[in-house]
Amino acid sequence: MGDLYFDNIEDQKTYTDEMILRDVRAMVAAGDREGPLLDYKADLSEKENWPETMAAFANSFGGLIIFGVESKDDQPRQLTGFDPGGVEIKTKLANMLLSRIRPRPDFAVRVVTFDQDPTKEVALVRVLEGQRPPYMHSKGDAHRIYLRVSARKTEADYLQLASLLEKRSRFESQTVASAEELFGSGSQLQVTKPGTNQISQESYRFVLSPMNMGAGPRLNLETEHLFIRCMNDVLGRSPSTGILVRTQKTTIFRKRGDDSTEQRFGLAVKGGLGFISPCVAVQDGVHFIPVYFCRQLLEFLSVSALFYEKASRFYGTCILDVNVQIPEAKLVPGLPTSTSPLQGADLFSPPLNLIRANGGTQVEVALSPMASDHLQDYVEAVLIDIVRSSGSVLGERFRAATKPLFDDAVARLARARRSAACAESASE
Repeated sequence: MGDLYFDNIEDQKTYTDEMILRDVRAMVAAGDREGPLLDYKADLSEKENWPETMAAFANSFGGLIIFGVESKDDQPRQLTGFDPGGVEIKTKLANMLLSRIRPRPDFAVRVVTFDQDPTKEVALVRVLEGQRPPYMHSKGDAHRIYLRVSARKTEADYLQLASLLEKRSRFESQTVASAEELFGSGSQLQVTKPGTNQISQESYRFVLSPMNMGAGPRLNLETEHLFIRCMNDVLGRSPSTGILVRTQKTTIFRKRGDDSTEQRFGLAVKGGLGFISPCVAVQDGVHFIPVYFCRQLLEFLSVSALFYEKASRFYGTCILDVNVQIPEAKLVPGLPTSTSPLQGADLFSPPLNLIRANGGTQVEVALSPMASDHLQDYVEAVLIDIVRSSGSVLGERFRAATKPLFDDAVARLARARRSAACAESASE
């Protein structure tokens, strides 16, 4: 028997659909009551108020919602499944959570076909205890902060809210130091407008910091050389020769420079990794192209995974901090002149022609193992937060349209690991 509270419910190889249904049935048969960590819902209808429950879980101890179970008086009665109505349920669940709850809670979603009726499904959503509370639930003009008390949600009072804010401040102190080292006022990690020495106003940056700050490697020449080798193994090329800036706390690497883009990597003393890039500037203005953004974020995560694995044997959770500054950019679904699978796809709903973004989002990521589905979840969470300010969410075709990018990233990282292992063997 698996553990729906702690096992990786999204891993379909080790936790099959049959195992999910078996374990849910066992909970129903045992009469596991709703409580601080568990809630049952008959379906995904608005009247169930399940996003509020998710926010309460994130502000408390985390928890699990099982959709497709009829219950009464906190007691499960029957596993019935629910009718998805032709909607891709995993996308619907993620979009609803990320449009209703701020900041983004860390969650896992699993949807399986109900074996007694193939037209129905059973869904599980597990939310982790949040490290960045308070998590606010918003619907229309109503904005509330809930806690989970026994089998009910309750609004936080003044003292409870103060406790949540104190918890958030302790967590954020772990990542702010690395971000300041890489992108503070004295940092050289900046992008300039093409052909000028002016700082570009259209940019986005990625920062990755281990939650355990002791996992960060020392910054020295050996660390720099190792980081460059990891970039070369993943990207197939090293940073441009001679483009390297050192300060007491950071080392900045130029990844590539040409007439339209300037992209740089950075490495901080306390274990932070940074990458910054502008949007794509073309003759008719600035373009934000999702396929570029996804590829660059995937390259950054792949380099980071290889580097932390080699530098500190680090396998824990990291905080991915994404900041996007786009006053206004034209948004195109794919490469205008390519055969990209993103060309013409309905990536966002409703469709976007322009995008504006001013701010960022944080996502907890596990660098190992780095599976395609996990990468998709990380990038989708980031993009949902970015486009939400423009009044849109991810379309139902987004996951299928972008899947080749994530499969390629996983394959590229696997090749890089094999190459690095062969190089180490040859040097011994």
